[in-house]
Amino acid sequence: MSKKMNESELLNFVSSQIEASSGHMNSELSSQREDNMKYYLGEKFGNEIDGRSEIVTTDVRDTIEYIMPSLMRIFTTHNHVAEFEPQGPEDVEMAKQATDYVNYVFSKQNEGFKVLYDVFKDALISKTGIIKHCWEEKQETGTEYYTNLTEIEYQSILANDELEVKELTETIIREEQQDPQTGQMMPAVVTYDVTVLRSKVSGQVKIYSVPPEEFLISKKATSIEDAAFVCHRVKKTVSDLILEGYDKKTLDKIPSYSDAEAEYNSERLARFSYDDTDVETDVHSTGADKTIWIEECYAKVDFNGDGIAELRKITKGGDYILDNQEIDYLPFSSICPLPIPHKFHGMSVADTVKDVQLIKSTIVRNLLDNMYLTNNARYAVLAGQVELDDLLTSRPGGIVRMRAPNAVQPLPTPQMQPFAFEMVKYLDQVREERSGVSKMTQGLNPDVLNSHVTSGAVSAATESAMQRIELIARIFAETGIKNVFRCIYQLIQKYEDRQKIVYLNNKFVPLDVSRWKEKLNCTVNVGIGSGSQQTKMQTSASIMQILQSLIQAGMMGQLVTPDNIYNTIKEYIEQAGYKNADQFISNPANMPPPQPKMSTEEKVAQQKAQVELQKLQLQAQELQIDTQLKAEELKLKKKEAAVELAIKNKELEIKIAEHQLKEAELVLETVQERPVAIGDT
Repeated sequence: MSKKMNESELLNFVSSQIEASSGHMNSELSSQREDNMKYYLGEKFGNEIDGRSEIVTTDVRDTIEYIMPSLMRIFTTHNHVAEFEPQGPEDVEMAKQATDYVNYVFSKQNEGFKVLYDVFKDALISKTGIIKHCWEEKQETGTEYYTNLTEIEYQSILANDELEVKELTETIIREEQQDPQTGQMMPAVVTYDVTVLRSKVSGQVKIYSVPPEEFLISKKATSIEDAAFVCHRVKKTVSDLILEGYDKKTLDKIPSYSDAEAEYNSERLARFSYDDTDVETDVHSTGADKTIWIEECYAKVDFNGDGIAELRKITKGGDYILDNQEIDYLPFSSICPLPIPHKFHGMSVADTVKDVQLIKSTIVRNLLDNMYLTNNARYAVLAGQVELDDLLTSRPGGIVRMRAPNAVQPLPTPQMQPFAFEMVKYLDQVREERSGVSKMTQGLNPDVLNSHVTSGAVSAATESAMQRIELIARIFAETGIKNVFRCIYQLIQKYEDRQKIVYLNNKFVPLDVSRWKEKLNCTVNVGIGSGSQQTKMQTSASIMQILQSLIQAGMMGQLVTPDNIYNTIKEYIEQAGYKNADQFISNPANMPPPQPKMSTEEKVAQQKAQVELQKLQLQAQELQIDTQLKAEELKLKKKEAAVELAIKNKELEIKIAEHQLKEAELVLETVQERPVAIGDT
């Protein structure tokens, strides 16, 4: 059993792998890609002659730019670039939710369109396009200030894990003292002025398009999955690396990228030299702004000495190992437009067209030189017999002074235009055959307007011309793009919050990634070109007519369901270019269930029941009214009885008073022995 590697041995291993990898600077592959970029930018070949035409045709750029719109339309026709297929009936909703959220992460949280555009163009120019997908966590920091905080508010800051107190000022408003009424001690009143540092770690799936010259892979690899060594050489600032958790002291020892040999990669400089936006203009940054080259290496190596090579991520900066950890997957996907079997780097469209650009440029240069000589011919001059200044001044009606007749004789210039133009047409035909980009894919050919050319022939010719581009799109879909979405799914399942609320399809839905299965089949929705898109719309319209015929024949519920109708109309609307078909038609799955149909007898019985129910309701209302009337009558009778009782009581009181008055008169007459009338005036 081998022994565990030390840091020096690991550094030597990584350095040797970088030097021996495919795509390293100054390699043949790097030279080819640099050459392709120069052809794409239309730069000079280096064989130009002073005084001769230096024109460069742009066949490489024209071909690629003709292909790009078709590719982007192919991959962005559908609402979802990719879909996940359920493994069983119980997985239908989960697969639909995974499809919605993974496409949301790709298109909304990341610049999905820009990533596809960049990686497609890299592949068409530089043989391969590389997409990096990883879970990226960043620590966001910021300083906050709080004043006049109470004790409770200050304690809440101390209890917050995201906040760290940097400065604290206490102000005593009132000292601790005794309450004169209760005699109890009252605590002191203190306010706090606090300066805190807020640090928050946030993470999400990040997707990048990696420049081809920054990606290295072992030469024997046929794919990223079976590669023994993969490396991403990336520029980062010291500030960003510190936020990622790397040691500042070690980072300060690494030279800036202006001092590193890797900066002068001719392949990289070819991209910037076209418009003089060379990256060397900002090489004097220092401190936190200092930019350094980091090599993120992914290697299968027996680091722990157990005899089994494990996949490890080894981050190297200069002559220092910044990170070394075991991982379980490679965060890269690749595409190639013209793959070569059993080989990682295939061919690009630029490889197939750049020799045509060289030959065509040479022919056009000769054509222009021939025209220049025709308009400004060469002359044989008898020395000393001609005013050379007159001869060298070429203008209409100009005079050339001669001392002897026939002192100036024009030299014949052979005419080559007809043959040269035929050669240019031939080269255009060669370019079309190699790249698949023809007049049919670029627009309407004037020849198709002839009366004898049928629309079917035009459609067949157009589809035939699109086959090469569609093949490239299918290769992209089944290789790199499918792997990208699989990896996004795995990253979400591994790192995303278990439960959260997300805004999908114009509504908030709960997301529970813990219910997602570990692996789901992924299908990339590769759309089709404009001609086929029209064909698909026509097909959808024909299907709707068939469905209408079946419905009229009474087949609704047997051969036709609401879902069939909805899916057909939805497909038609989406092919017309609208992203959200639900704004035009409602999904039957979201509608309340329909009421079951009733027979005639059931309808008559239901109507009778409704009539009886109405009668009962009327009787109940009448009974309620009678009850209310009786209650009112009873209340009235009670009031009348109460009034009568009050009157009788009053009469009784009067009689009692009269009786008492009589008794008083009798007593008084007895005492006074004479008649008395009490109350008489």
